[in-house]
Amino acid sequence: MARLDSFRSACLGSALLLLAGCSNEKDAFLNRTFHRLTARDNGWFNANEKLKETVAAMEKAYVDDYDEVLPIFIIGSEDQAKAMVPDLEICIDKCSTVIERHSMDIGKGEKNTWIDDAYFVAGRSHYYKRAYFDAERTFDYAARRFKGMNRQMECKLWFARTAIQNEQYAKAQSALDEIKNQKELPKKFPHDQLSATQADVYLRRGKVDDAIVDLEHAVSICRNRGQRSRWMFILAQLYMAKGMEDKAIATFNKVARSNAPYELGFHAEIFQALSSMQGNTEQARKKLRRMRRDEKNKDHFDMIEYALADLDLKENKDSSAVAHLKESARVSTTDTKQKAKTFLRLADYFFDDKRYPPAQQYYDSTRTLLAETHKRFEEVNTRADVLGELVEQLNIIAFEDSVQAVAKMDPEEREKLIKQRIKERQREEDEKEAAEAAAREAQTDPNAGQNKPPQGGGDASAWYFYNPTQIARGLAEFKKKWGNRPNEDDWRRKDKSGSALAEEEPEEGTTEDGKDGKDGEPAWKDPETWTKDLPMDETALAASDARVCEAMYIAGTIYKEKLKDTDAAIESFEVLNGRFDECRYTPESFYQLYRIYLAKEKSGSFFSLDDKGSAYYAGIIMERWPDSEFARLVSDPNQLMADDQRKGREESDYAEVYKNYREGHYMPVIATCNFVIAETPNNHLLPKYHLLKALAVGGMREREAFRTALLEVTSKYPGSDEAKAAQDILAQLDRSGGTSSGGAPPEVVAAPQYTAGDGPHFVVVLYPNSAGPIAPQKTRISNFNQANFKSKPVSMEATVLDTTYQAIKLGPFPNKADAMGYYNLFMATPDLAGLNDAGYPAFAISTANFAIFYKDKGVDAYTAFFSENYLQGQ
Repeated sequence: MARLDSFRSACLGSALLLLAGCSNEKDAFLNRTFHRLTARDNGWFNANEKLKETVAAMEKAYVDDYDEVLPIFIIGSEDQAKAMVPDLEICIDKCSTVIERHSMDIGKGEKNTWIDDAYFVAGRSHYYKRAYFDAERTFDYAARRFKGMNRQMECKLWFARTAIQNEQYAKAQSALDEIKNQKELPKKFPHDQLSATQADVYLRRGKVDDAIVDLEHAVSICRNRGQRSRWMFILAQLYMAKGMEDKAIATFNKVARSNAPYELGFHAEIFQALSSMQGNTEQARKKLRRMRRDEKNKDHFDMIEYALADLDLKENKDSSAVAHLKESARVSTTDTKQKAKTFLRLADYFFDDKRYPPAQQYYDSTRTLLAETHKRFEEVNTRADVLGELVEQLNIIAFEDSVQAVAKMDPEEREKLIKQRIKERQREEDEKEAAEAAAREAQTDPNAGQNKPPQGGGDASAWYFYNPTQIARGLAEFKKKWGNRPNEDDWRRKDKSGSALAEEEPEEGTTEDGKDGKDGEPAWKDPETWTKDLPMDETALAASDARVCEAMYIAGTIYKEKLKDTDAAIESFEVLNGRFDECRYTPESFYQLYRIYLAKEKSGSFFSLDDKGSAYYAGIIMERWPDSEFARLVSDPNQLMADDQRKGREESDYAEVYKNYREGHYMPVIATCNFVIAETPNNHLLPKYHLLKALAVGGMREREAFRTALLEVTSKYPGSDEAKAAQDILAQLDRSGGTSSGGAPPEVVAAPQYTAGDGPHFVVVLYPNSAGPIAPQKTRISNFNQANFKSKPVSMEATVLDTTYQAIKLGPFPNKADAMGYYNLFMATPDLAGLNDAGYPAFAISTANFAIFYKDKGVDAYTAFFSENYLQGQ
């Protein structure tokens, strides 16, 4: 027996020695067998399994956007692609080893049947890395080299998919046509993938009907249940887009009844219910309510409530729809995208109904959740800002009206009211203290207070003068408690019960809690605190009226100019004119009414029931202010046109000067601004010229002169947008030590010598000399490069920039896109914490710009250039 074991060991050892000596340059049976087995069972198998695991994990984590037609193939987000890079690099590295060591390209072709598989895995790894150039090159090479082999046509298919990602649809179609024209395809060729890829091309080209045909065929032959369910869902979405409701309902039903992933099945049920709206909507509601009762759908209750609101809105059941939308936001758990969608729907509803205060609150909440890539992000941001300006004025009016009403009360009634408010405030403070105690108890006992009802607070009868801090805080508190505390717009409504906000409670708050009252008690306990801001004499009342007059006028101009709501503008101006015989804005208010009615009359569809029109308001202006600028404009209509033309020319001239500033021509800009300021005192853009001059001075790196110019803007045009911008820059200068001399502040556009463009780039990290030795950081970067860019080594060089920084130069990269790909991954990698999150300057820079930067050493200037030309719009 011992002899037999020795004999077997000797044979095995001899076999291993023979195999180890096999050459990949000789076409012999033993050589082919060795290299095929080794390529398959070692390198290719491990790389293929790693790729499958990586892609499966990505697909599982991928979150679909069900507001859009789902992508036919999942490739993951950019963040997911970055996270997959290390694993995909391993796949590429293993395949490269297989090709290098085991390829047998002898005579008429490749003798190792697993080499085409290795290229196929490498190409797909590049594809999921979003390295589409490398993927396309790999697939194209493999398809041309391995003609007749198993993977040739699959490489051609993935070549088409890669071209689709590059939006090269003609190239993709050419590859697909070549596959279709083959007389015979390998037995294991994925015909369903071919049809699905063709559908993808059609869909991206907007040929929905053609896409439907190919996707129907893909579904009919697909054997992968998960893939088939996804494609059926997409097919149903396309049916909906083409108005084929019956087919859509039937297909969504198939998905819901299939063994589809939970998210897909759930959304199929939602879409099926909404698709049934043209038929039995009550049946759809029953289905949605049944889903609402199912606890497994708890994280999607918000979506179900949203769908119920959708049904109500289509049937004009507005109050029920709003209730469902508010409930959707209330029960929302983790789905911030759905919450943003709900807020936006509420915002749009209130905006369309011209109930602007609640609309502002919901737009403001929406923008805190909405992705910047959302197609309506800019619109939502603008509406929130504009409505915020309006609500600020409405709050001023409400506050001043309230304090005036309290000031006019009988002293006994006012004293009684104040005592009542102090008592209510005491109750609120007690409730707050109890809630804080409960919260502290809950931190130590997780089960404490679980069955206690929520604490209330505040009531709808609260006076504005009770909480002046609320006015200053504005609507920011709405982000903490969405939608519960809209501001009231009842100053414009005769019937306050008709306000959308009458049912809402005002936000709780404090008066001047931080200040001590008498005997060390809180200030709110002192009755004098409540009366100190009341307009109790004629001077204070006149000042209060002036604030109301201004707020009404500004509100009217916002309605007219920014919201294009002329009816609300007319109401605002008429309330102002009816309330005040004469205030600062009375002439302007009448002139605005004249302009509004003049525009209505020119439209040709205006008819006045009360004989009020442009002539009526023109007569008042000519009678009351005959020597004013407004009388001149009314008496000579051509003058108005001439003024508009003059303003147009001034805006055009300013745009040209601003363009020069953006290009860094600071001296000519300063000279032009000085000329305009001195020679055209009536130019309506003078505040902008003053600010532009200041910025150009900053661009010249004269910090003291920069500060002086900014201060001039704030003093000459207080309250203007330009003054606010100048004040913000001054504040930043103060924070960054603006009194010292040195480089231009970061607010200034980058120096003119830098030019935007493509071509070879570096990525540069500036490491402070004060941060310690640089060697450990170079080691960390080297490890990062080895883990993520093994197939494309990245060179590293550290040089002294100045007394402050050492420059770590990485690259070169062939173009801007590759450099930014490296930069983004570098900045997002947790393993580089302490280097990429410490605020050290880091940027991509072209080789030409680096030469200028290294000589100039203007860190602020280039980082500003980098931010504007590289980071913005990424």
